[in-house]
Amino acid sequence: MGVDTLIIGAGISGLAAGLRLQSLERDFLILEARNHVGGRAHGVVLGDDSGIDLGPSWVWPAHQPRVRSLIEALGLRHFEQFETGHILYDAHGGVQRLGHPARYGDARRLAGGPAALARAMAERLPTACIRTGAEVTALDFADGVTVTLASGETLNARRVIAAVPPRLVAGWTMTPELPSELVSGLTRWPTWMAAHAKFVARFETPFWREAGLSGSALSQRGPLMEVVDHSDEKAGIHALFGFVGWPAQQRRQRGEAGLIGDALGQLKRLFGDAALSPTQTWLKDWSSDPFTAGPGDTAPPQGHPPYGEPALQQLWFGGRLAIAGAEADVRHGGLIEGALAAADAAVERLEAASSAA
Repeated sequence: MGVDTLIIGAGISGLAAGLRLQSLERDFLILEARNHVGGRAHGVVLGDDSGIDLGPSWVWPAHQPRVRSLIEALGLRHFEQFETGHILYDAHGGVQRLGHPARYGDARRLAGGPAALARAMAERLPTACIRTGAEVTALDFADGVTVTLASGETLNARRVIAAVPPRLVAGWTMTPELPSELVSGLTRWPTWMAAHAKFVARFETPFWREAGLSGSALSQRGPLMEVVDHSDEKAGIHALFGFVGWPAQQRRQRGEAGLIGDALGQLKRLFGDAALSPTQTWLKDWSSDPFTAGPGDTAPPQGHPPYGEPALQQLWFGGRLAIAGAEADVRHGGLIEGALAAADAAVERLEAASSAA
């Protein structure tokens, strides 16, 4: 006997699908290839209520009702993005000190980052309902659903929710083969964040603030194309983070140590000698993460993709396969709000199909 529903992926969307099925008293199991939950909502834990974001940095509760309701229900602390002080513009002709624009508006940061959100969601689920280190390689829809793991183990279920980046789904072995319409829908749009890398440096003090700087910078030179204050005053964390703008191939050629050195050299150029003395540094290159980046995800999209692929808004294989994940949502594709909405939609479709059967 298998479970009623297998959820593939323990990112925000997969965990949300699990919470929804739990509320419906359905039998389910979440499979996660990594050794931790959260997916792209990943970070470093530094305390009970603090950490470093290595994935998404912000949420917008004022415009994202699902995010707002969830962080309220989980009792998570959130705070404004620090923007007091001048912003720097790093051009080939030198560094310019600009005015005081508020660039992040009503964006909020979560204490501990979105990874803390994922962990809090997982804590609401029975431990036995989440299996990490369980990489899916194949799905067989000949009789119900049979899922094959990289270990060779097979699991059976009545239905399945794929809550991973769509391009990864297209790479699994499928029996029968995926319809061409679904293949196109899965591969058409880039995976949000997959082509990016994120660098964080922690310091003893927020020395940039003492110089009247907000910690924000935009650069034409790199390697960091955008730098932002990543501090959490209540937790005593003082840090700067940056999105690496160099292409994935150039990052790999440079290597992790070389890229960290280049990033610190840029922070020195921007903020002075104190930037060369971080207490800790972290680098996460999402393009090298096989459970995030699929074929074609090495180059970042030009702007935010118009997610909402119709093929991902329906069930497949006789109502046994639903697609979730942030890229599957129509209105908030790529964002945490979209991951939550896509989970709700996937469960609703499966439940409607079961009721109609």
